[in-house]
Amino acid sequence: MDRPLPWLKYIEAQNVDEAFDDLPVVDHAGENLGKVDGFIVDTDSARPYYVVVDAGGWFKSKHFLLPIGHAKLVGDSDSDTLEADVTRERIDRFPGFNKDEFEKLTPEAIKKLNDTICVACAAIATDYAADEPYSAAWDRDDYRKPDWWHAEPYLPERMGESVEKKMTEYPRR
Repeated sequence: MDRPLPWLKYIEAQNVDEAFDDLPVVDHAGENLGKVDGFIVDTDSARPYYVVVDAGGWFKSKHFLLPIGHAKLVGDSDSDTLEADVTRERIDRFPGFNKDEFEKLTPEAIKKLNDTICVACAAIATDYAADEPYSAAWDRDDYRKPDWWHAEPYLPERMGESVEKKMTEYPRR
């Protein structure tokens, strides 16, 4: 089957860095939201868009996507957590995430996913243009590259074969 967006992949947390594997995810109040399962990454540049969180059953689906710009690595090396600046109430509005269906998502489905999650994250009501391309969402602050992200695009065993063929510069903010 052709993948609509072959460069956009789910990468297991341990394949990015073993320190992320099963890393606890909490909200600002310290309430458990789940654990890091993986990331949605542009394999050409290693730019992350989402943290895939395993909610362990409290969420309507077992997994949800947390925009990378809403995640902060906190703690010391013995007790790190990923802290979401989004409340559990807002996360309850996120659509569920099925890892097995991700590769089949069309650009239109990715746009709907991006917009739905960004609206749920927003403190004030937000609307996004229907004719805006799916990739426009990734210029929003919701998807800003965090300072704790150090994955390299040139590691094909982590990011996929396309990275050896095409290197993409990540825009610095």
